[in-house]
Amino acid sequence: MDDLFGDADPNIALLAAPKAVGPRQNVVVGMASWADPSLVKSKRFYPKGHSAPEKMLRYYASQFPMVEVDSSFFAMPTASNAALWVERTPKNFKFNIKAFRLLTGHQTAPNVFPPDIQQALPPLTGRKKNWYYADVPGEIVDELWR
Repeated sequence: MDDLFGDADPNIALLAAPKAVGPRQNVVVGMASWADPSLVKSKRFYPKGHSAPEKMLRYYASQFPMVEVDSSFFAMPTASNAALWVERTPKNFKFNIKAFRLLTGHQTAPNVFPPDIQQALPPLTGRKKNWYYADVPGEIVDELWR
């Protein structure tokens, strides 16, 4: 793999390979997103013609064994999108999925919940504009974790 910021360096490819660090332990290296601006804007990582998200993910997965999905913090991915990610990557590829914001204790606007959850949520009371984990009914929290 080419060094993103200079000439090709044969050691860069070694960074992406799993490393044994102890008995039955591996360390894998990946980026925060297959569409990370540093990868896209450099114009050195993706081959020409790989600007569509599907092609970017397929190529990224041929270079790294894992990726972080940061977008899931802001909105939960749909089951169909998650299935497409799996279809477009090798069998042992790893997705490090960032937890949805509500599940990490952050305030969450009603419009970022999945549509079925939005419909199930009771109206916010008083001057509240956002949901917090402690305020969401238990059965809805259970569904979010499911």
